[in-house]
Amino acid sequence: MTFQYKSKAHFLYAASHNELQSMGVRITSGSDFEEYRELLAIARPDHALGEPFEPKKYELNESNAIWMVGHNEAGEIVHTQAMKTIPTLHLSLGDYLTRNLREFEPSGMDIDYNRTVYRPGPGASRMKGTVVYHGEFWVGGSPRRGALLSPVLGKHAFLTALDHWRPDYTFGFIAKTLAHKGFSARFGFMHNEPNAVKYAINGSDDTFEGTMGYMSSEDLHYVLDLPYAEQIASAA
Repeated sequence: MTFQYKSKAHFLYAASHNELQSMGVRITSGSDFEEYRELLAIARPDHALGEPFEPKKYELNESNAIWMVGHNEAGEIVHTQAMKTIPTLHLSLGDYLTRNLREFEPSGMDIDYNRTVYRPGPGASRMKGTVVYHGEFWVGGSPRRGALLSPVLGKHAFLTALDHWRPDYTFGFIAKTLAHKGFSARFGFMHNEPNAVKYAINGSDDTFEGTMGYMSSEDLHYVLDLPYAEQIASAA
C-alpha cells in the first residue's frame, strides 16, 4: 500500500505521530480547555491551569487554541502542552507583551507587577503578523525521559501550529534555570532572548526569571527542509 502526503510538512506531522507512538506516547488533542483542566487535574493535581489558557477569561476555540495530551501504554497521562494565537493586531509582540504581560502569568505564583520587569528584545520588537504562544509543556517520569521526548514533542508542536495557523512566529517563556540546561534548544526554538522577564513575588525578595524562546516561519521551514533522517537523529 502506498500513502500519499499532501506536503513535506504533512509527512513530517504523520512521522512525528509515529515517532511518539514508537516511544510509547499516544497524542490526543482538543480546544475545550475545561476538558483540558479536567485532564490536568488527573495528571498534575498540584498544577493549576496557566493564565494564558484560562477559558473563563479568554475566548478559546478551534480557531485560535489547541491542547495536546500524551498517554502512555497504560493509559496514564505523561505529557501536556498547549498553544494559542495572540491578537497582536498592529503591535509588535514586544509592544503587546509590554502592555499585556499579565496574560502570561506563571501558574501558582503571587506576582508583584509593580516590581516585575519585561524587557522586549530585538526579536520580540520585530515580530508581527500571526504569532502563536506555546506553554503548558510537561513530561512526566524521569529527567532522561523528558530529554528524549522533548525534541519530538517540540517538533510535533511546531508542525501542529503550522497545520492550524501557518504562523509567522511561535514563542514561549522558559524558566532561566531550564534554559541554561538547554531545554529551549532541545525543544526546538532556534532563537532565545535571555532575561526577557523578571517576575517579582509579593512579600518576598525572590524573583523568577524567564528566557523567551522563539522561531520564525523561515526557521521552521529551514528545519522542514532538513533531510528527515537528520531530524530524527537530532531527537536522539
